[in-house]
Amino acid sequence: MASRSASFEAIILRSKEVPSGARVATLLSAEEGLVEAFVFGGGKSKLRSLASPWHFGKAWIYRDAAKGLVKLTDFDPLREFPAIRSDLGAIAAASYVSEFLTATSALGGDWTDALELASDSLSAFDEAAGGADAKLLDRAVALFSMRALDVMGLMPDPDECVACAGAMSRDTVHLYSRRAGGFVCARCAGAEPDAVPVPRGALSWLDAARGKPFSAAVRVGLGDEASSALKAVALDLARKAADAPLRTLNSGLL
Repeated sequence: MASRSASFEAIILRSKEVPSGARVATLLSAEEGLVEAFVFGGGKSKLRSLASPWHFGKAWIYRDAAKGLVKLTDFDPLREFPAIRSDLGAIAAASYVSEFLTATSALGGDWTDALELASDSLSAFDEAAGGADAKLLDRAVALFSMRALDVMGLMPDPDECVACAGAMSRDTVHLYSRRAGGFVCARCAGAEPDAVPVPRGALSWLDAARGKPFSAAVRVGLGDEASSALKAVALDLARKAADAPLRTLNSGLL
């Protein structure tokens, strides 16, 4: 019997079937980043059931360097986020988080931050699924995106025009340019046909959320118009940061 050669806490980001009939799971851990491991066993395998997408827990990995094999030998789920699977919007949001983290190599190698951000986001999605706060899911998606961009050093400064580099005070008109991937002042907006207005409430929300734990930041109130604008900006920036098509964002579910 193969011995366990490594163990760590991880989130199962995704799993897929391979022609051999086995399943390959992608795990995210603070110690080893993204790990792809085979999950052997039949359709009724207990391990396959435990190693499901968006489960967080303790993983045991066996590596056979000679065969180039990485195998998940055991998984003890600590949190399963069950409500996510009952809500189409929450499933789409969790799938987006998994795809973005995979596409960016776990935020460019900041594995600890990536794991914490993924766990916090899944907790918010789980709470939002079927909950009374209809906009919680949108705020959580936007907050995940903005904080991921911050970690990667790709979040544009909303107080500086990306076109002319001029400073913009919070009491002036703010617009976001999809082409430039940043905020533009009213003077430069005329040269940006795709510039969309960003309500002041969205920027105030970013200020209020900054420095707070994710669970507290996501509860900061945000109007519907500002929520929609901030989410649109966040997802556009996420597309650019991933530098590859994100199928979850093309699904129309977010």
